[in-house]
Amino acid sequence: MKKALMLAAAAAMMIGATSANARPFCASCHSGHKDKVGPSFEKVVAAYGSVDAVFEFLNSDKPLEPKVTAFAAKKGIMKGQLKKYRKLSDEKKAEVRAWFEEQLK
Repeated sequence: MKKALMLAAAAAMMIGATSANARPFCASCHSGHKDKVGPSFEKVVAAYGSVDAVFEFLNSDKPLEPKVTAFAAKKGIMKGQLKKYRKLSDEKKAEVRAWFEEQLK
C-alpha cells in the first residue's frame, strides 16, 4: 500500500508545475493547513519563519536540510522536487508562490 501511494504521488508530481487549470507539483505532497506526504505549508512557513524565507531557500542553491523534523525521512522525495522547482522559469516560480500563498488563507 505504501509503495502504491508513493508511486501515485510520483506520477502526480510528474504532470507538471503549473498551468491555468493545474496545481503546482508541490500540491501532490503538501497542502495549506493539513499534513499530507509532506508537512502543511503552514508548518513549513513556521519552520522557516516567513513565506519570504521559504522562497528565498527554494530559489537559492542551498542543499536541502528539512526544517520540519517530523518529515526529515521524506528528504529524498523533496530533493528531486526541489531540483525540478529550481529549473522553473521565473514566471512559473511566481505562479507557484502565488498559489502557495493562496493555500495559506
